[in-house]
Amino acid sequence: MFILVTIAILVGLALILLINRSSPPVAAERAYYQPRGMEQQRLERLNPEQFERLCIRLLEEMGLVINSFNSNKQGMIDITAVNPRPITGGDYIVHCVLAAPNEPIDSTRIIALSDTVRAEGASKGIFITTGFFSEEVPKLIEGPPLELINGQRFRQILGEHRISLA
Repeated sequence: MFILVTIAILVGLALILLINRSSPPVAAERAYYQPRGMEQQRLERLNPEQFERLCIRLLEEMGLVINSFNSNKQGMIDITAVNPRPITGGDYIVHCVLAAPNEPIDSTRIIALSDTVRAEGASKGIFITTGFFSEEVPKLIEGPPLELINGQRFRQILGEHRISLA
């Protein structure tokens, strides 16, 4: 019995060493939060009005009913919407930000969305940006359910719904 326990411990230690030597999962995460080449530049060239139309059209294509939206000339849009589906539906608060090139979205904006979702009693918050999120953002785990959509994912979702950037 002692030999079996010793072997199990040694195998466990060997597995821990192998896991530590493999590439860290943060590297894969970082790729998601970093800007991309030409496609990213196409998103960055959108003017605030084009970005607003894309965001509203996407949300409507996804089945959300827009209650209200407020936008400014800098490409920031606040949208309240309702998902009318039973069980998974509810009130959504969506923040859309037309990001500046090579400037990540930091955690303060995500915390602000989380606070708004909590204060309004919404079911979910969605943050859409044409840019990318800073590395500290995925570490935010407390609060209401949030969905973060960076520029890469935004393009992908637009493509799934056959919405062109032009």
